Amino acid sequence: MDLKLSGLQGEDDLLVARRPAVEESPRFDITAMVDLVFMMNIFFLVTWVGTILAEIDLPAAEHCMPADPETAVVVTMLGDGSRRPATVYLGDLERGQRLTEPAEIERRVRQAVVEGKRQGKDTLLIKAEKDVRLKDILRVASAAAEAEGMKLNLAVLEKE
Repeated sequence: MDLKLSGLQGEDDLLVARRPAVEESPRFDITAMVDLVFMMNIFFLVTWVGTILAEIDLPAAEHCMPADPETAVVVTMLGDGSRRPATVYLGDLERGQRLTEPAEIERRVRQAVVEGKRQGKDTLLIKAEKDVRLKDILRVASAAAEAEGMKLNLAVLEKE
């Protein structure tokens, strides 16, 4: 059986022309990923700020050596359990000078540390009550950090 189609010359004419394969460049829509990264950044920022402002309950010390008050500049900090800045005393509570204004605290602590360094003292001893916020302790320690060579000691409770 010989089938002839009009207009076709040979067997090659019966083959259907193939379409060239369409090559798409690989693409990835990163819009959702960018949104996710921004949400994660916001989450970490909010939780980080929350932990900085939270009170920290430090455990009692088990192994420590007492700091020598003769070779240390002593700063005592009292908190009243509120969100107000701590009251700072230069020296021990009974004999120290009371400071309440944050700018005055930083200036006077800086002066006391520099003067203590001149007198041969090599340690800053911060005695802080449990109610004092870490932010206030950090402010005092940062003010004292300008005197190079001073060691920082934070007072802790002795284990009973």
